[in-house]
Amino acid sequence: MTLKQLEVFVAVADARSFSKGGELVRLAQSTTSQHIRALEEELGTRLFDRSMTRVNLTEAGHLFYSHATKILRQCLEAHEEIRRFQGLEQATLRLGASTIPAAYLIPDLLAGFTARWPGVRLELQQGDSQEVIKLLNDNLVELAVVGGKYNEDTFYFQELLNDRIILVGSASEKFSQTITIKELQNLPLIIRETGSGTRQATDSALKKADLDIRNLNVFAQLGSSEAVRRSVLSGAANAFISKIAIKPELADGTLKEIEVKGLEINRSFYLAWRCGKTLSPAAEVFIQMLRSLFTE
Repeated sequence: MTLKQLEVFVAVADARSFSKGGELVRLAQSTTSQHIRALEEELGTRLFDRSMTRVNLTEAGHLFYSHATKILRQCLEAHEEIRRFQGLEQATLRLGASTIPAAYLIPDLLAGFTARWPGVRLELQQGDSQEVIKLLNDNLVELAVVGGKYNEDTFYFQELLNDRIILVGSASEKFSQTITIKELQNLPLIIRETGSGTRQATDSALKKADLDIRNLNVFAQLGSSEAVRRSVLSGAANAFISKIAIKPELADGTLKEIEVKGLEINRSFYLAWRCGKTLSPAAEVFIQMLRSLFTE
């Protein structure tokens, strides 16, 4: 059974004539008859009662007609939905982002993106970088913005911008704004969880300085940059945190940077997607927008 056979069947039923029905679908009467005959043979029943002047649906034909028209209507709707999807008139982009991009980068991009593509709905899922990469691996999101590279054989990473991770303390607390690596070991610290890009970059930099974070004076481990920021502001401890996440506090002086001699922590944020995946039109324009913004 083919869609063409259904189309011919509905045309003949509506026109109550093989010749007129064939004209509706631009087929000769003989070809129209062949389509109907093949359909009846497959179904094992007659769909039309033929006479010299007209054809009428049999009871089986009436039953089949309701299904045939529904199938053809759904096909037209599917074609129309794909057309709107390709034209970005109606599409959903599923995006994953680690905590810093989700809180400080993506929201700033929304106004410009929705103004250019109002038909695209953005669905954002947040987690630490490893959690977001897992969402990408499981096809639960199409694109991801993360603070580190993972499984480069599986995912393509496009660098967007650089970030510094700095040690900070509350301005309400007394501390030296320049310390040594040795002094860092005695400083009470709050750290991010293992899967975060911030933690990954911090661990890597400490390792290069012959330090293991497990040997530092870790006061607490928290699951988001916002939780770390608020804890430091309260005076609970000091912390390594993204400079992007605390720009306002550094500007107004409520948080102060503590320079650690011989320790510099830099990392990048990346846009990621699965290698070999055919991206949706919505994903393609989102990538183009990010490349344009961050190249500039």
